[in-house]
Amino acid sequence: MKRLALLLLFGLWLISRPVFSQNLITGSVRGYVSDTTRAQLPIDGVRVVLTAADGLETVGETDNNGEFEIAGLAPGRYLLSCYKDAYWNCVGKSVTVIAGGSHYVRLRTAEHAKTGAVRGYVSDTTRAQLPVERVRVALVAASGLETEGETASNGEFRVVGLVPGRYLLSIYKDGYLERTGKPVTVVAGGEHYVPLKIIKQEPPWLLLICLGTAAVLIVGIAIVAGLRTDQPPD
Repeated sequence: MKRLALLLLFGLWLISRPVFSQNLITGSVRGYVSDTTRAQLPIDGVRVVLTAADGLETVGETDNNGEFEIAGLAPGRYLLSCYKDAYWNCVGKSVTVIAGGSHYVRLRTAEHAKTGAVRGYVSDTTRAQLPVERVRVALVAASGLETEGETASNGEFRVVGLVPGRYLLSIYKDGYLERTGKPVTVVAGGEHYVPLKIIKQEPPWLLLICLGTAAVLIVGIAIVAGLRTDQPPD
């Protein structure tokens, strides 16, 4: 009897081993999709798509509670998008999957006909105007309600499900100067486009060098002017 129990345990271990190993070398993405009202009600039947760097797509769907989970994902960067008829698409949110980990993400959308969207492009101030990724985009309504988004690797962002009205748009990123309070107007079923530039914040030591150089120049000019003043007239 004891030998039979050991054989059964060994068999169960062999069966569960591939699943256990797979969980160690892959990761998952789970999340919650809600509307943009203050109640943030869940939205079921939303198609969730994860696109890997090689273009491979993995698809899931939200349940009655607005929740979803996509497992068995190879570690790496993905772009997450969600789709549902009559609702705004949420496209290109960056997520990172690690082996054995679970990445949680919250998404918000709303009915297309009743709300609007703001999309745009954030670049740096160089001549090339290179895109800046992972810039936090905040839209604050007159009621004080704040809705956030983030720029993708191409510098583009899209914030959907906004109640029609006036908003103040601000952008933030570590190492860059903040840009706050740009007014935008959202209309039902419409999309407001905003191109933005963000200035890289110079390191403190560079500012000190500039100030030191300016101080040396000022002192030098003062010394030269003083020497000229001290010379006797011809």
